[in-house]
Amino acid sequence: MAQTLALRTHRFHIGKLDPTRIAAETGAIAVHGLALLLLLAPLSSPPPMTMQPDIVFDAIPLKPKTNPPPVDPPKMVEITKQRIVPTTPAVIPQKIELELPPVVESQTGDTFVDPTLVADASIGRSNAITQPLAGAHLEYESASAPAYPIEAIRKALTGTVTLRVLVDVDGRPIDVQVERSSGHRVLDAAAKKQVLAKWRFRPAMQDGQAVQAIGMVPVVFNLYQ
Repeated sequence: MAQTLALRTHRFHIGKLDPTRIAAETGAIAVHGLALLLLLAPLSSPPPMTMQPDIVFDAIPLKPKTNPPPVDPPKMVEITKQRIVPTTPAVIPQKIELELPPVVESQTGDTFVDPTLVADASIGRSNAITQPLAGAHLEYESASAPAYPIEAIRKALTGTVTLRVLVDVDGRPIDVQVERSSGHRVLDAAAKKQVLAKWRFRPAMQDGQAVQAIGMVPVVFNLYQ
């Protein structure tokens, strides 16, 4: 069975144009466009200017400059060097007369001989009288103290020299050797020279006869006695 579709058609009628209405709508569009332009205008405008505060400088009065009081120049002091003249103690050789037991007096700056330091005698019997008597106790006849050497005084040298002395039958030393040094050659030489040249001993006796004898003689150099 065939169906019949009914289509309803509308007809549009274009009436007459209304000039008043068109003018009103055009004016409304213009007003809205102007308002939109006014809203967009602040976005591109320059930033507002900020006012800076005024800077005020306060004047500070300066203190008047005062000159320091004048300073007196330092006084020149003359310094004179005092010449120091080294003084050396005078060495006075003193002749010493020795008796039994022999005693030697000492003075400051001089040397002295201490008889108690002489080696003990160990006299042995000998078949030959001509042989020197070894280890004899030498007795002093005269024993002057040797002069203190100038070099030793300047250097303040002290010490004890032990000499090995060979005494002849007349009491004269004929050979002097250094048995024990003082530690200073100048003192050893002075002691050896003095004993060999100036000292005299009592001859050693054996079987009633004078014989040569060998003994130890100490010579002390001391500046402080």
